[in-house]
Formats: sequence, C-alpha cells, structure tokens
Amino acid sequence: MPMPKKIEFFTGGCPRSQITEKNLRKAIKEMGVEIEVESVDDPTEHQKRGVSAFPTVKIEGEVKTEGVFRSVDYFKDLLGEYQK
Repeated sequence: MPMPKKIEFFTGGCPRSQITEKNLRKAIKEMGVEIEVESVDDPTEHQKRGVSAFPTVKIEGEVKTEGVFRSVDYFKDLLGEYQK
C-alpha cells in the first residue's frame, strides 16, 4: 500500500485536537515522509464530510481515529502500515 499523499485532520480547536495534530506532524517529520496535513477547522466542512467528533483523522477518505487523543507513536504505527 503506497504512503498517502494527504491526511485530513479535523479539529474543533480544543487542546486535545491541537496536541494530537502536533503529534501527527511530529510523527510524519520523524519518519521522513512527504505527507500534506490538511487541517479542517470549519463546522460547515465537518458537517459536509460527516465528522462530528474531534480530533478525527481521515486517510484516503477513511476514518482512522475519531474523538481520541493520539500519541506520536500511534501515528508512526499507523503510517508504518503503509510502508509494508
């Protein structure tokens, strides 16, 4: 499975979302991969894309985590699945 080119990160602006987004970006940087992170903090877009819990991470349109704080290691493991 090829590494995704873009990850959609849906945030409600809460501290849990902010820290989780930093952890996602740190994992990408530490892995040395080129992935764009689209941060979406717009209630209209959230509704259009069917997101109601924050933070939510979608890769290739598929929800990978929703409404839960995630660590750098979690994202490294998640992205590592694409390198196999």
